[in-house]
Amino acid sequence: MADGDESVRVLGKGMCKTDDKGEVQIDSRVQDSQQTSDCPKAEAEEMLGCERFETETETLAPDGGWGWMCVLGCFTVHILVAGMDRTFGVIYLILIDMFGSSAKLTGGVLSVFSACRHCLGPVSNSLANQFTARKVVISGGLLSSLGIILSAFPPNIYYMFITFGLIAGIGAALCYAPSALIVGQSFHKKRALANGIASLGSGIGSLALPPFLAYLVYHYDYSGQMLIMGAIMLNQVVSGALYRPLVPKRTVKTISEKDAKRTQKKLEMKQMNKENNEDETSQLPSQLFAECTLLESCSQTFENHAKENTIFERNAVLQELCVYGNLLKDARFLTFGLNWTFLAMCATTNVMFFGAIAEEHGVPRSQSPLLYTILSIFDIATRGTLAFVFDRDQVRSLRHHAYNISFVVMGVTLFLTPEAKTFPQFAVCALIIGISQAVIMVLTFVVIADLFGQDMLTHTLGLGLLFYSLGILMGPPIAGLLKDTYGTYRYSFYFSGWWAIAGAGMFLLNTYLSKRASRRKEME
Repeated sequence: MADGDESVRVLGKGMCKTDDKGEVQIDSRVQDSQQTSDCPKAEAEEMLGCERFETETETLAPDGGWGWMCVLGCFTVHILVAGMDRTFGVIYLILIDMFGSSAKLTGGVLSVFSACRHCLGPVSNSLANQFTARKVVISGGLLSSLGIILSAFPPNIYYMFITFGLIAGIGAALCYAPSALIVGQSFHKKRALANGIASLGSGIGSLALPPFLAYLVYHYDYSGQMLIMGAIMLNQVVSGALYRPLVPKRTVKTISEKDAKRTQKKLEMKQMNKENNEDETSQLPSQLFAECTLLESCSQTFENHAKENTIFERNAVLQELCVYGNLLKDARFLTFGLNWTFLAMCATTNVMFFGAIAEEHGVPRSQSPLLYTILSIFDIATRGTLAFVFDRDQVRSLRHHAYNISFVVMGVTLFLTPEAKTFPQFAVCALIIGISQAVIMVLTFVVIADLFGQDMLTHTLGLGLLFYSLGILMGPPIAGLLKDTYGTYRYSFYFSGWWAIAGAGMFLLNTYLSKRASRRKEME
């Protein structure tokens, strides 16, 4: 049932006592019976035959209570799903050793997992709206756990595309987006706080999972650690079980005999007008309609209303398609979409191959997970700090510049990373990359709202994720191909650096197009 709509159900019917004003008066026998028995007022009035209606109203966010358990569930999902992205560098090295496969193929497995998680987010939310977030997340938890467990004994690298890339990736998508959705639905006034607490799970997962995965591999080998991780991923099922669906608030009203008669007369007049084929009829207030005692005579009205709703829904779908079509025709959005594609190509590549290039330059494999921890620490710290800094009036005008400069800084750092020789030098590179990525991610929503308007945020984000997923699919395989061709990860990082610089160039072009469009509007 759509929010705001009302459904009416008659609970009882008959005679009831009214005063001079026509309002319902409860008989003293009923009041006595309420005091001497557990019969509530609703049942007592029904005994007297008063006409009562149960009304289903709009679902309201509880802003607390069980909503905090939903935050706990979302927090856990963030730890497991978002944290898995940071473990790709560890898993990548293991798969290379196991199969002796090319860097292109091995990187492709992990990019499919990440692309599924990002690209299928809108689909997951649609399923959650249809079947509830609880069912979707539980299904996703089972699916992701199954995919990882099946990946414990792979006969070849191609098998991993199905089990880890698709099955586990689709499962992660079914868990991630609906978890954020249920938190948003459970809170209104405290929504920012709830989302902030839930998203902390991503940072904790990024910090903890890479070294934890390395520890499991050291003690239990690859198959053992995948079985353990598959079991741990089942915690998403527990998280899904916490997502209790919100039930619309129900109110029960006792309708006076006077109001019922007045409503009946107006309905009879409306029916007469309809029979006389009059083109215009007066519409009754929704409250009076809800209090109608002759619901049987209104069946045709409900049928017509349902047909109108169907037409409205079809028109809404067409309007959505038109909005997306207009965005794809907008040069400003295309340049911003390419900016996101290039961001994904460089970000996923440096995360996946950072441990590999450190090992190539003599850093022990046991220390490479610490590089991901350093990157994550400064990523989290920067996000928390800049969330307050960039909202100040003094620096508000610098946000677009900071967004673009971060692309340049990340690109230059990626160019310099192959020149590092020791663990401290790689740690400094990880620190700078983590800060740059944090600035970009913090300012992404702000930049979109500034460029396309707050009302277009949902559409631009949804379509932007498709561009981002495209970059995830292309980046690691291309960088892996460069490693296979030249025998070193040096050129893979040069590749990532160039894409970061290209992303900055796309945003500069976007800025130019936006200013030109603004000048045209002013001239008109």
